[in-house]
Amino acid sequence: MSSPDPAGPTPGWRRLTTAGVGVVAGVCGVVLVRALFGPRLVLVGALVGLVALSAGTSLSWIASGRREADILPGGRRLRRRVHPVGWLAPVAGSLLTMLAWAGVAHSSGSGWVQAVGALLAAVLFTGLVVPLVPARRARVTCTASPSDTEAGRSVELTLSANGPLRIRPRYPVGPTAMAEGASRGRRPVVVTVTPDRRGVLESVALELGSCAPFGLLWWAREVRVPLTRPLHVAPRLGVPGPVGSRPEDSAGSSPWRVPSGAGEPRGVRPFEAGDSRRSVHWPATSHVGVLMVRERERQNDEPVVIEVVLPRDPGEAEAEAERVMGVVARYLTRGQLVVLGTLEAEGRCVRPVRDRVDLGRRLARAVPPTGGAGGPGPRS
Repeated sequence: MSSPDPAGPTPGWRRLTTAGVGVVAGVCGVVLVRALFGPRLVLVGALVGLVALSAGTSLSWIASGRREADILPGGRRLRRRVHPVGWLAPVAGSLLTMLAWAGVAHSSGSGWVQAVGALLAAVLFTGLVVPLVPARRARVTCTASPSDTEAGRSVELTLSANGPLRIRPRYPVGPTAMAEGASRGRRPVVVTVTPDRRGVLESVALELGSCAPFGLLWWAREVRVPLTRPLHVAPRLGVPGPVGSRPEDSAGSSPWRVPSGAGEPRGVRPFEAGDSRRSVHWPATSHVGVLMVRERERQNDEPVVIEVVLPRDPGEAEAEAERVMGVVARYLTRGQLVVLGTLEAEGRCVRPVRDRVDLGRRLARAVPPTGGAGGPGPRS
């Protein structure tokens, strides 16, 4: 179900203020129509006043919703209050239509013209204001969600809506989906979202909109919908970079070097970042024209130990996580055991990486250090 409003219910004085603003707007609308077209169009003036009443109430609700402080990534505020979407064209068109019809009714003086104008005003008022009710009652529940993905890759979430709604993902972003169906009750709908960066998502921000019954004006509100399980967003697979070497405290004074040079000779291969200069095979280099090194049988019982230190800048941390993803994935492809050290919200975590999925989850949970400047990326 959608998460509750953290700000709590609207206080009584705020509700009175909302009603007062709406009543003042409605009275002003009636007075304006009577002054322009005379007392004969009292019914039309009253209907226009109701439109002004709804507009004033909506503006008051929007103003009262600014007290909420749910900020989405990127600095945009989550709008939990029901608000009109693209309201200028429908409202302006309805008002112009009613004013034009009021002029025709005033010049003709026929009763049926005024009756048709009153019916038209009722239809326009219904189309402008009534969608506020289903938008306010809109509820969405997540029934199925994946547990792993990669930044920039789309995933599908299965939701259940309590009515015909337009669902627009706000964070992560994605295409608009419609919860449709002629039957009563819950409506299943599949929403596609695309996370733009690594992290662990426990909820998604959605805009729930309705334009029932006439499709004249959309009313919407934004909610947070908890996922069925946390979604680990792994960083993109970056270009592997050079990795330094250092002594590992848990192994005494024995240095862990990347890659290991132990093992029986197996052949030659092109030079890669991290290879020792002592392993360069000069005869093969002079023959091929490209720097070549001796390839050895690796000892899989000696793991590569990599400690990840992310910068505090979000952009730099994302780039560094992508590079670490590329470095560790290369060793996993070769069958080399990797022990990864990361700093998570619960504390420091040092343990072997089982596979690419485990690697993505570890880097999704990694956070920069809280004190001091973040050092350079991975160290082995």
